[in-house]
Amino acid sequence: MNQVEYLEPSLAQVVERIGDRYVTVVGAPRGVEVPVSGPAIHDPLSAVPPRPGSMVLLVGLTATSPEIVTTLRGLGGATAAVLRADAADAVPLAEEAARAGVALVALESAMTWSHLHTLVEETVLLGENLVAAPGGDLGSVPVGDLNTLVNLIAETLDRPVGIVDTQWRLLAYSAVPGQVNDDLQRDVILNRVVPERNAPRETRRLLLTTGRALRFLTNAPYDTADHTIWRVGAGIRSGAEPLGMLWVLEDRDQLPDDRLVLVEEFARLAAAHLLRARTARTTDRERRGELVGQALDGTNPRTACRRLGLDPDTGIAVLAVAGLSLGADDPPGEHLLDGVATYFDAYRRSAACVLRAETVYCLVPTPDLTALREIAADLVRQLGRRGRLVAAVGGRVTAEELPRSRREADLALAALRASGTAVGTIDEVRPAAALIELRALLDDHPDLLLHEPSGELSEVAESALAWIESHGDVRAAASRLGVHPNTLRYRVRRLAAEGLDLSDPQTRLVTWLRLRLL
Repeated sequence: MNQVEYLEPSLAQVVERIGDRYVTVVGAPRGVEVPVSGPAIHDPLSAVPPRPGSMVLLVGLTATSPEIVTTLRGLGGATAAVLRADAADAVPLAEEAARAGVALVALESAMTWSHLHTLVEETVLLGENLVAAPGGDLGSVPVGDLNTLVNLIAETLDRPVGIVDTQWRLLAYSAVPGQVNDDLQRDVILNRVVPERNAPRETRRLLLTTGRALRFLTNAPYDTADHTIWRVGAGIRSGAEPLGMLWVLEDRDQLPDDRLVLVEEFARLAAAHLLRARTARTTDRERRGELVGQALDGTNPRTACRRLGLDPDTGIAVLAVAGLSLGADDPPGEHLLDGVATYFDAYRRSAACVLRAETVYCLVPTPDLTALREIAADLVRQLGRRGRLVAAVGGRVTAEELPRSRREADLALAALRASGTAVGTIDEVRPAAALIELRALLDDHPDLLLHEPSGELSEVAESALAWIESHGDVRAAASRLGVHPNTLRYRVRRLAAEGLDLSDPQTRLVTWLRLRLL
């Protein structure tokens, strides 16, 4: 089998792909050809040093933060530190970073940290790391290297270029010196998605079905009466399967007609790169899924968590996501996994997911269950149609206790499905989850409780349950059943004659459990 060789891109390549409009290298004591192993978020509460070679995002810090100097001194082993600041304001800190052997990079734009984290990780996964593959390069571009591809297209057409998937989510954009993006292009780069009002369904249908390069207006609020902005789009397909769309910014200087044919050729070329990039990302998700499975099963969980980039001693919780009813309209398992993984790729990159049966399990580092519940609720809102997804959160644990958190998430999932609720933590449904767990125990041990009724609740059994849950109040229980109080008294006496004395506390407890579970 042919092998793909994985190499880490350099700091210069990472910065080039993000774009010098957004990041600037302020100081680099070891040069800019040092390798980047991936992104890392600085956590002031963690004593664990950043992964060697990582690009550390100093979230929450500025050039004037009191702790910035101490933080930079503690980053030894990292390749670079990214600080949100103007390059000029960051220059005085370059010397401190140099003492730690770390390059200092200024993030000067409104780009979000989560977006930057995604770009760095995508560059490491899909950039210069794919340098050898079966059949060599495609179109003189390393296979799967979407960033180099769009830069090549942009240089050829002398226009800014972007590639989006079939849901208008940004996959790659060009960063060629001298080419200026318009406001829509900048918004798409910063938000990772085309605004809904500028992503009409009819445009998507035309691009993905015609196979032609078509010209479109940008539309409001970017188009104005005095300035109409044109774009050329072409669908990217692999056979009958739509993969995405290639977009070229024209503005007022429209491409000649012979160049439209070239756009169509570039779209066909992009299909091979998109397939390879998707394969590489699928392979990475499968690798991470295996590690998640090991952690959930308790097989060397500390090592698995470390390889996933999770601190095994800091709180981790299991998030379980599935269809609410698992009916025919629920998303298939692989589709659900892709949606959940994509969500966390964009917003919570430290999470890791795996598909088991029809449930997606995610390991998510979290300060408390309330914070993770909010994430789960947002995930359900974004991925699920109305009432179709349910997300349950297990307890916050260390690596060794992850099997328990997974069991709690499963129980919470069952309780939420039974109640028709979309999101919840184990703490919110603990009583219902405990009954479900006990029900499973009794199914495995049918003789564990005596006086087990069979089938549906009988008239006498319903009477016993109503009497117990009314705390012996005959009138309240009779009203609940819709019978005369004397009728209920007769039924309770008959139970006592058969050996089921409800006046005994232990008998009441066992009877209530059995009847309630039934």
